[in-house]
Parts: sequence; structure tokens; C-alpha cells
Amino acid sequence: MRKVVVYQKSTCGTCRKAKDYLTKVKISFDELDIVKNPPPREFLEKNIDEENLDAFINKHSKPYRELGLAQKKVTKAELIDMMLEDPNLIKRPIIIDGKKVYFGYNEI
Repeated sequence: MRKVVVYQKSTCGTCRKAKDYLTKVKISFDELDIVKNPPPREFLEKNIDEENLDAFINKHSKPYRELGLAQKKVTKAELIDMMLEDPNLIKRPIIIDGKKVYFGYNEI
């Protein structure tokens, strides 16, 4: 049986929808709390596309607003530093399916 890893936050509605979908299609998953157990720097460096940083940021998060990231241009390294300091900046859920990695979830 196929098994994936889901970095999630229990209060995140999008994370719940993703987990509900995985359950519905009978894909088992291991859950990791993205705040208590954030992905390591190496993972973020490998999977965040420097050409499209916005696709990896949780724009609904409090730190996004507080840091004024909508108006700032940051480098990939700076963004990863901020994400490791406050994992709420990371777009969630992160779904790892073998070698494929998905940031966020959109219902079909």
C-alpha cells in the first residue's frame, strides 16, 4: 500500500481537507506537525524553487503580514531562514509522495 508523509497543522482547514482526500482515496499517511517538527533546512533548500518563492509561502499567516513580505523582495536563503524561525510561514500541507513534493492542497 502506498504511504505518504504530510507536514500539517491541526488547526489548518486546508490540511484537514488534504488528509480527508487521502483517506477517501485510500492512501495512508504519516502526519508531522509542521510547527513542532518543521522540515529540515536541506529539505526546504532542495524543494523550494527560487524562481517562484511565493508558491511556498503561507500568505494567510500572521508572520507573513508582520514581516511585510508582500512588499519585500527576499532571497531563497532569507526566506528559508524565516521559515525555520517561524514554520507558520511555510505553505501547508506539505505532501511527500516518494520523490514528489507538493506544497499546499487544492481540491479538484
